[in-house]
Amino acid sequence: MRQFRGLQLKDWLTLCNAACGLGALLVFTNSYWFAAALVAAAAVFDFLDGKVARKGQPDAFGKELDSLADAVSFVAAPAVMLSVSGGNEMAIAFAAVLFAFAGLVRLARYNLQEEKGVYVGLPVPIAAFVLVVAMPFTNGYAFVLAIALGILMASHVRLKKL
Repeated sequence: MRQFRGLQLKDWLTLCNAACGLGALLVFTNSYWFAAALVAAAAVFDFLDGKVARKGQPDAFGKELDSLADAVSFVAAPAVMLSVSGGNEMAIAFAAVLFAFAGLVRLARYNLQEEKGVYVGLPVPIAAFVLVVAMPFTNGYAFVLAIALGILMASHVRLKKL
């Protein structure tokens, strides 16, 4: 276990984020709401790792690890969970791929962003949370919401950080 010796608290919080995302992928077909709760828990860990990281020295490793964890929890998990939402299979497949592409583009853009105090595009944790919470109530039209959220993530809309 020497490989993990150099990890800091922020890195462990990031790995907890990823574990929640992986858990959501593993349980969503048996327990949708438990999977949705895991995505929400991933968002809490993402918030906490950011708080801890901002108190210390930011490093490239932590930034990359955070994006990988976010890709699992807030891109892959919601996109795969969309597959059980019901409705037109082709539309769902298109929406899931669009959501995933947009989320990955948003994460890559965030890693390169130098401007502080604003988000460019809808942050992926917000898009993921909205999608997984609203999905069961969309009567087979979750794909429309996923497409809209994907467009917002990939957009250049500037949102002020709170």
